[in-house]
Amino acid sequence: MERKNFLRTFAVAAAVGPMLLDACGKDSSSATKTTTSSTTTTTSTSTSSSCVVSPTEEEGPFPYPGGELTDPLDRSDVTGGQTGVALTLNFVVVNTNDSCNTVENVRVDIWSCNPYGYYSGYDNQAGGVSSVSNSYSGQTWLRGYQLSNSAGVVTFSTIYPGWYSGRATHVHAEIYIDGVLKKTTQFAFPEAISNAVHVSGIYATHGVNTTTNAADHVFGDSTTDLANEIFSLTGSISAGYSTTHNIGLAL
Repeated sequence: MERKNFLRTFAVAAAVGPMLLDACGKDSSSATKTTTSSTTTTTSTSTSSSCVVSPTEEEGPFPYPGGELTDPLDRSDVTGGQTGVALTLNFVVVNTNDSCNTVENVRVDIWSCNPYGYYSGYDNQAGGVSSVSNSYSGQTWLRGYQLSNSAGVVTFSTIYPGWYSGRATHVHAEIYIDGVLKKTTQFAFPEAISNAVHVSGIYATHGVNTTTNAADHVFGDSTTDLANEIFSLTGSISAGYSTTHNIGLAL
């Protein structure tokens, strides 16, 4: 391994801790470049994102009600009382126009559905488990944001998402610098792991997702994009899963 890659790995590991977890507005911001950059991580399931600009994807119909910039949910643990298979998401924000050096003070917002296929904050949703309530107005579980630290890292404790008809299993994200939206994107999951999770515990009420990553209208339009959007996971259903994933911004 080249010395530069070793130093990148060491810097990210130090920021994340012992459990390493795996992207449109105008430029200019107070986001600060650091002298370290992220690295590619491999596991038995897939390879995490490399030094490329993260694909831009649609926001989707369930962002924070009222607008993300009014979202008060500055928190690392976004579970909000929801139960399911534990999932730890670490994102490393890098500047692809600066040798993929990491960037601090970048706001990363995430949101995802619960094991039954529903989002907090909305009523009368379709596509989830029909026998379960789909009315969650005023609730905020599985949502939140963090600012990247001095190593460009944000960490979220959440649960493995469920799914709803017509979409592959996914997590939404938006990235802001100084209140300016820089990237709207989504992240996919390895199907073999999703298939195992979705027949376990409370997920079994819904069962295996009927939409694959390739058939999904967001992820299926580009195999190149999907390669940079799919999480590389380590762990197990009983112990939980973790991932480290680059968010590449052309700043």
